[in-house]
Amino acid sequence: MSIDIWPARTSSDLNSYYPNSSSGNEINLREEFIKLIDGTSCDPQRGHWVLLKRISTRQRCSCWERVGEGEFQYSEDNRKYPEPDPRCTVCNGEGWIYKEELYKTRRRIITPPEGQGSMEKQTDFGLVNVPLIIYYFKNYVRPTEYDRIIEIDNNEDGSPLKPIVKRDTYSIITSEPFRDINGRIEYWRCATKKEELRFGESQ
Repeated sequence: MSIDIWPARTSSDLNSYYPNSSSGNEINLREEFIKLIDGTSCDPQRGHWVLLKRISTRQRCSCWERVGEGEFQYSEDNRKYPEPDPRCTVCNGEGWIYKEELYKTRRRIITPPEGQGSMEKQTDFGLVNVPLIIYYFKNYVRPTEYDRIIEIDNNEDGSPLKPIVKRDTYSIITSEPFRDINGRIEYWRCATKKEELRFGESQ
């Protein structure tokens, strides 16, 4: 009795002895990313909580091009170009209405090689490299270049400390979706830079 080493083949795979594997055997990147961020019963949580300041560009803040009243009509409106009040308590100088939302994320620091274009900052003593911070968000978050990421304090168990304690603020330079099979968004990648000074006050 013998065994055929070349099993019968159908017309659908005549072009190759090694047909493509089924998409059902592919890695589900979205699921794996969620497990990385949230953790599982076997693996620890590797994400941390941040605030995402969502800027709504559909509505200007009331401080935009505000004109003074009475004797302050001209002294309070000496701005040359349309701009918000940098010390507005409603929009914090953004000029737009915004809301803050809590999200879990994963971040890493990228230190660009010396001389890389647009990654240098002028200082009193010369040019220095400005490190980029990369943030990764789940597929449904959809951050934009208008938004800000604010680092907050987290508890030892991985939950956000309450009341919220805000730390550093990062402006998003680029926000792009990572797509995989059939163009499905698996996660979002945001390249950011830290806002060191804002309106002459440290953040």
